[in-house]
Amino acid sequence: MKKYYIFDFDGTLADSMGYWYGHFPLEGLPDEQRMDEIRRIMRRNYAEVIQPKPGAVELLERLKASGAVMCIASATEKQVSRPFMEKFGLGRFFEFYIDCAEAGARKDKPDIYLTAARRLGADISDCVVVEDAAYCAETARNAGFFVVGIYDENTAPRGDVSEFSDVFITSLADFPEI
Repeated sequence: MKKYYIFDFDGTLADSMGYWYGHFPLEGLPDEQRMDEIRRIMRRNYAEVIQPKPGAVELLERLKASGAVMCIASATEKQVSRPFMEKFGLGRFFEFYIDCAEAGARKDKPDIYLTAARRLGADISDCVVVEDAAYCAETARNAGFFVVGIYDENTAPRGDVSEFSDVFITSLADFPEI
């Protein structure tokens, strides 16, 4: 069984992509003010309404019990998702949470995955990246990572994650022994 796991957050662990793709009635605001308001709205959503993906907590418990070393690599800034992490006590499963701002690049570049592997003390060949977005899975796979793609109804219309997955699942409850 692989020992190191790099999990995406939105659409993978958190059932949140529908909220990110939702309509934010903020037309006319300057870009930075608009982003600040989106962050505020999403932080509240993480605290109040967003739930873990079915099977997420059970999977994390199983992997942790098997000796897996895990982290989160997300486009969502840590301070935005923190209420969700605290509400569901997910921090206990992860060595760290790295976001794209910290990694210095978006997920169309492998920086976040490479940085995560290095911080985990792992070789790329010993890591599993778990993603719901096709372009992210493609980036990780092209960098040499083993990729588990998970279906998310909100990201699926933007690309077929199964095309770039070594293993494709429709639910975290179906996560295989790797």
